[in-house]
Amino acid sequence: MKSFFKIIFSLILISFIIVNIKVAFSSHWQFFLIYDYNDQGFSLPYNDVGDKISDDFPNISQTALPMKYLKARYLINMDSINKAKNMLYKAIELQPDHMAPIQLLASIYLKEENIDSAYILSKEAFNKMPNHNIHRATYFEVLRKLKKVDEIDVAFDLVKNNLEPKFHWYDYIFSKIKLQNNKEEIKILINEFRKKFPNDDLDAIEQLENMTNVGSESYNLFAYFSGIGDAHFKEENYNKAVEFYELALNFNKESYLLYENLAIAYDLSENYPKALDIYNLVIDKFKPLDGRVEFYKGLMLIKTGKANDGCMALSQAVNKNFFLETPKIAASSAYISLCSNN
Repeated sequence: MKSFFKIIFSLILISFIIVNIKVAFSSHWQFFLIYDYNDQGFSLPYNDVGDKISDDFPNISQTALPMKYLKARYLINMDSINKAKNMLYKAIELQPDHMAPIQLLASIYLKEENIDSAYILSKEAFNKMPNHNIHRATYFEVLRKLKKVDEIDVAFDLVKNNLEPKFHWYDYIFSKIKLQNNKEEIKILINEFRKKFPNDDLDAIEQLENMTNVGSESYNLFAYFSGIGDAHFKEENYNKAVEFYELALNFNKESYLLYENLAIAYDLSENYPKALDIYNLVIDKFKPLDGRVEFYKGLMLIKTGKANDGCMALSQAVNKNFFLETPKIAASSAYISLCSNN
């Protein structure tokens, strides 16, 4: 009898040791999985992910994310979409209340233009965890494709007053512009946003305001052509940059930054009269506060032999505390270097 109990005890002890070894081994590799997940990267080859990391035991990571969900990310990155789907469905079977696999499946179906499946899954993920940015982003994108304006309104009411709702506001305003672009309604929403988030970096909301003014389709074309212009500018192909900036202006005449870049491109391609006209247009029409346009205008005027006018423009850039990040030149340093004798 004693030997029987010894055998049972030994088996239990061996099972306990095996379980702990598996957990310890998994914990080591989970560190890399979680790191990649948080970094949105894929530093591990899938051979390591697939072969060395069990997703059955343990099937939940130390951060409570399903292991099959974490591994499915790598399959998607490898374009093994069907395998990823199968793994995600298994993750949902094991943890039906966890929304991460459901959301990821919805995003796959959205890319495949399987909108009905994307709608069902993204709606479930959003309704269970509405304040999650990824859940909202997928759900709202599906609703935009389906042109479900009323449902977007209902969804936004669920999240607009949560602790960190500004990204919900961005997405909602963008959706309303894309689907309706009722300028009065958008203006009210943007004003409400500004009151709610007075200390927020307003670049994003200003872009949405700009989109409202020019229309979403025109804005898309503006962004496309100005992006090509920026690429040519970085390659120092300034004549080509001018060409695409001018095209972009056909779709948006409200972006002072586009005018500034166009003026600088004309300046660097040595079309100084045209550059001066646009520098002055930016100053007179848009009245920017950062000093960038005065800085470049001043340098151009000095370069073309109009030192007094150039130094006056540079002094205005100094008063606005302009600092050129690359190659790290302060307007005050340029003024001292170029204008100390004027």
